[in-house]
Amino acid sequence: MKSAISLLALAAGLSAAPYTHDVKKAEEFRHRDGLPNVFAKIQAGQTVRVAYVGGSITAANGWRVKTLAWLKKQYPKATFVEINAAISGTGSDYAACRLPGDVLQHKPDLVFVEFRVNGGGGFERPSIEGVVRQIWQDNPQTDVCFVYTIGTWMLKDLQAGKMVGFGEIMEAVANRYGIPSIDLGIEVAKQVTAGTLTYKANEPEAGKTLFSKDGVHPGGDGHGIYCDVIARSMLKMQDKAGPLTHELGAPMYENPWEVAALLPIGKAKLSAGWTPVNEAKDPVYTDDSRRTKAMLRGAVKCTQAGETITVRWNGTTVGISDIPHTGVMVVEAVVDGKKPILVERKQREARRKYSRFWYLPAQAPGEHEVRFTIRQLPEGLSFYAGQILVIGTPLPAK
Repeated sequence: MKSAISLLALAAGLSAAPYTHDVKKAEEFRHRDGLPNVFAKIQAGQTVRVAYVGGSITAANGWRVKTLAWLKKQYPKATFVEINAAISGTGSDYAACRLPGDVLQHKPDLVFVEFRVNGGGGFERPSIEGVVRQIWQDNPQTDVCFVYTIGTWMLKDLQAGKMVGFGEIMEAVANRYGIPSIDLGIEVAKQVTAGTLTYKANEPEAGKTLFSKDGVHPGGDGHGIYCDVIARSMLKMQDKAGPLTHELGAPMYENPWEVAALLPIGKAKLSAGWTPVNEAKDPVYTDDSRRTKAMLRGAVKCTQAGETITVRWNGTTVGISDIPHTGVMVVEAVVDGKKPILVERKQREARRKYSRFWYLPAQAPGEHEVRFTIRQLPEGLSFYAGQILVIGTPLPAK
């Protein structure tokens, strides 16, 4: 009955949300409202701008590239334009801040959102709901599709038909807003169970497909599986085409991140010891240049403790991107003159100097000021700072 009502609602250009799919159960495909605006454009032979938002699995030349090629081949009368907005090591908490500049300004018609593996950094509910609400505040005719990839820690649960971790939260949001979801991990789990796929190995076994060398990032065949699952899911949605205005309604969660921004570090108030980073030659900045250039645009660095960054905003919290590299660095954050918060910044990876980001605890909504002070810096090293992640609206520095 719910399915029949849903089809009637979509035929009338209305969403049938909220849906009642079991968020704890894993299913390969859940149609919900589908992608009616996208398929209307495809059928009319128009241009469809496809955005891919996610982490390193999406940033790789894998399922993203393969699905775009499939769309072009499957629907040759339409024109497909890619918006690659994937950044390694990021989840929905970083995406909420960069969405306006990296995605929305390019006017997408379809946004694939891939964050089950990387999560939301402790702000899962407000950040993923904020991503959806930002997209539809910008254009309520933009269609969204959640895509779930797999990590080693998910395999047993998916083999048992259970949804995993952040996927439950994303499914709750998908139910509320009528967003279709595609679980790419289920086919992988099925093939492991059937004995036709090796999940993780350095080299393929005879007669078996090798999914991944590290258990998270698929190889070529693994990305091929991902593309196949998305392709057959898209085909299940193509018959439901027509105009649909996605309604936001009241938010699910308190203070969703529907207003957020990346503030260039140069617009914060900096003490005198900060200098611009030579992004072409600095050895720390260029150690992992693709990821760092995406996360620390217009970066600055300092060489001694005591330097400060001061930010004012109207909202709930702020974060900052940096490059923890050698030894332990300590940053003190003082919000509105309250008790200092000490944050240790250590690089978790031995082989690369990966850029990172972190947030302060959420504050009550309103105007706030935070002063970041570098309290501990190993001798001879620099502290690197990139953009300020603002949940709310940046305010001019005093």
